Amino acid sequence: MSNQVNIFNEQGFNLEDFPKLALGILNQTLKASKTKVKNAEVAVVFVDEAQSLLLNRTYRNKDYIADVLSFANQDEVSVKSKDISDLGDVYVCYPKAEHQAIEYQHSLNRELSFLFLHGLLHNLGYDHETKEEEKVMFQLQKTVLTTLKIFRN
Repeated sequence: MSNQVNIFNEQGFNLEDFPKLALGILNQTLKASKTKVKNAEVAVVFVDEAQSLLLNRTYRNKDYIADVLSFANQDEVSVKSKDISDLGDVYVCYPKAEHQAIEYQHSLNRELSFLFLHGLLHNLGYDHETKEEEKVMFQLQKTVLTTLKIFRN
């Protein structure tokens, strides 16, 4: 067995090369963060604005469209079943990612990759509530994206 990213794109959004990048992002994130799991599995679900707003209202009591929402497994950092470490789900609001890619003047692939990575790091227990946490998390993001040559331009 090996690591796996399950992609759910029921609305048929154009994901460009993201499916090819996703497994590399997972593998490099686990390596860079020194997370010791084998056969890691994570789901990335692409949603529209209405779904993002509903999820954010329901689970976070926030009344705005989130670009990314992450839901780690609650049982522990990972849930073992059949030798698979389930790292949870990452929900990416595709239309918001599209808008942000234009706003930040980089590719859609880069934006989708960044949002998935950001949510994945949250699922692994990283946060950016304090300056110290932010420094660690954002450095990991930079390291993973740079290693995989996923740049802003």
